[in-house]
Amino acid sequence: MKTLIRATMAVVPAAVIAIGLSAGAQAQTVDGTVAEWCNPVIGWGNTPVRTASGGYAIHQGSYPCPPAAAPAVAPAPAARAQTEYLVFFDWDKSNITPAADRVIGDAVNAIGRGANARVHVIGHTDTSGSPAYNQRLSVRRAEAVKSSMVAKGIPATNITTEGKGENQLLVQTGPNVREPSNRRAQILPRGANAPSS
Repeated sequence: MKTLIRATMAVVPAAVIAIGLSAGAQAQTVDGTVAEWCNPVIGWGNTPVRTASGGYAIHQGSYPCPPAAAPAVAPAPAARAQTEYLVFFDWDKSNITPAADRVIGDAVNAIGRGANARVHVIGHTDTSGSPAYNQRLSVRRAEAVKSSMVAKGIPATNITTEGKGENQLLVQTGPNVREPSNRRAQILPRGANAPSS
């Protein structure tokens, strides 16, 4: 029995250099950095093998694991303009409010200021007032947005406008209703930075 144990013990050091080295037992690589031990057992490849206590299972032929490749970082998608920006107006007004000015600024920043920046602006009203008056008011609202965009750097020749009056309500109402959501202008990007829809 003792002979069998001695024979077995003689074989073990040749097959297993160390089992369960402490978690801190790591190999020094050529450049002096610390590496984990990789196990040469078929199927484990470049995988560090740990024991239940957290140490390494280091076999004959174990080697410092090659450095892990840095995970590929996907490039951030290029910013694209939204399909539509909405600005709203006070009742019977076409002046640009501070809130509308911020939206117009966001639109200009997304669309760009170069020759490829093309925009279509559509003015709208609610149903209060006569249809003829509302048509003129919707055109004034579209032109006010255009003027603001020109002041922010988009060439006037790249901006088209139209007024729809009370014909395309965002919120459906009856006649002569003061509905704030309908007093608006749509900014529709066109050209190179515009969405392809």
